[in-house]
Amino acid sequence: MDISVQAFTNALLEGDHGRSLAIVQKWRESASRFHVYRDLFTPAMYEVGRRWQRNEISVAEEHLATGVCDFVLTQTEYELVKHSASIDATPKALFFTVENEAHFLGMKMVSILFRERQWNVRFMQANVPLEDLMKEVEKWRPSVIGVSFSLAYRVDELTKYLKAFAESDVEMDVLVGGRLISRYDFSSVGSLNTYFVKDLDELMTWFKTYKQTGRDVADGKSGTTSII
Repeated sequence: MDISVQAFTNALLEGDHGRSLAIVQKWRESASRFHVYRDLFTPAMYEVGRRWQRNEISVAEEHLATGVCDFVLTQTEYELVKHSASIDATPKALFFTVENEAHFLGMKMVSILFRERQWNVRFMQANVPLEDLMKEVEKWRPSVIGVSFSLAYRVDELTKYLKAFAESDVEMDVLVGGRLISRYDFSSVGSLNTYFVKDLDELMTWFKTYKQTGRDVADGKSGTTSII
């Protein structure tokens, strides 16, 4: 069976859930979630995006590929959910995309990698209004918030969220991701506890730094293991 990125991309675009899942399962026989996400999922979805930008595929085909990718990505999380920490365990991490932002697969991968490290995770998916999000933050009080955006004209929207986080009495690190982070410097819109993460390799660096400070001690039970 061809398990290349190209084969995976084609399976996604063809709406082939079975073949897409089989490719990922074959990768997982010898690779961690991190490597599967970085070396298979990410380049495949970037290729889908490039084809859409070049008008080689329709919006409908792009949505189909995204749906299949989301399905397969969820399967990689299943065994972690079976051993998740209790809903009150710490540390806590909350993930979402800004309002009107529909691209969420990258942030979903990040949320799963946090769950793998025994974090108590809430993934709010896409398009979360600021007012509703802050109610959740004040109530649940996470140690980390992860936010994603993919289009330059949503920087103003992102700034509103970051300002609200800075003014909150909840002490938390803020991780900002999205495909534009590797192209532009957004540091001027963040505070000292805001980290702009351009890819999964930088996320691994953040994990190591966070662990060295001793801030990632969990009180929930989990059967998962680290990918580092």
